[in-house]
Amino acid sequence: QCTPTAHVSLWVTTMSCAVGARLAVPVARRVVLVRAQRVSGITARASSRITGPVLTRCKQKDALHRVRTVHLSVLAPRRGLAASTAVATNAKSKASATSGASAIVSDTDKPLYEAVVVVAGGIEDDGSLPAWVTGRLDFAAAEYERHQRCNTPHNTPPPYIVLSGSATPHKPPPVAKGGFTLHESTAMASYLLGKGIPGDAILKDTSSMDTIGNAYFSLTTHAVPKNWKNVLIVTSKFHMARTRAAFEWVWGLENLDGGKFSEIAMAFHATDDFGLAPETVAARLAREQKSERALRANREKIKTITEFHHWLYTTHMCYAVGRQHEIGEFEEMKNDPALKSY
Repeated sequence: QCTPTAHVSLWVTTMSCAVGARLAVPVARRVVLVRAQRVSGITARASSRITGPVLTRCKQKDALHRVRTVHLSVLAPRRGLAASTAVATNAKSKASATSGASAIVSDTDKPLYEAVVVVAGGIEDDGSLPAWVTGRLDFAAAEYERHQRCNTPHNTPPPYIVLSGSATPHKPPPVAKGGFTLHESTAMASYLLGKGIPGDAILKDTSSMDTIGNAYFSLTTHAVPKNWKNVLIVTSKFHMARTRAAFEWVWGLENLDGGKFSEIAMAFHATDDFGLAPETVAARLAREQKSERALRANREKIKTITEFHHWLYTTHMCYAVGRQHEIGEFEEMKNDPALKSY
């Protein structure tokens, strides 16, 4: 038998064990949880060290992929300059939003080209170039220098610059030394040489006398023999709609093998109408729209390079023998305000 004191002692001991047991379980759980968190933290840090750079690279590649994907939509045939300009702008903004970078797109994020075709745009009587033409050339020179900065074993080398233009049928050409005709592309080449562009990077077209000729001769003289697949075409804003229509038509013709030259991806860039008064731009735009309508009508009928060649050399004033007597008759343009843009 137990004494009262023993009863009290036993009760205290029993209660102590019960309370201790109840307190021990949460404490043990907390100890296990803390240890698990420590292990989890160590594992997470180790995992981030391994996967962090991979995820970063994936994000960068995803951003670059989006830029390239959107840029391809710029290359697709499209009517009107505004649409392509908007797509290009959206590409830059999407790239910035995706990568979390600033709105400035670096050289390496911009597309690279095998050639930049600069469409000629007139020449002064003294052989100098008007401001809207030098603006096109300044952009082409900047593109060449950008490609040079991006020139690595895995990137496209600096592109060729194709200068497309002989003369205009709307006014007589200036004369170079020795009495030779000073072609617009020759004057343009001299300008680029003066800016430090090497001569072996410059190619001339001295046959074209209009925008359709620019498209045809730059294709047959340079793009096809060089087997280019990615080309940028540059002209002024007032001239872009017709230029784009001409290049998309001619470079999209069916070739002799039954395929299409449209496998050459084209991008277009319009420079500002430097040096032209608003009334001159308005007059030139009216002529451009008229010429573009005629061009698109011919495009519906002429689908192959053979058909185009026949049409060009039998009906076009600048190239058909049957109409060569019309060259040099400048009465039509004497009082036209648009003459100042040639």
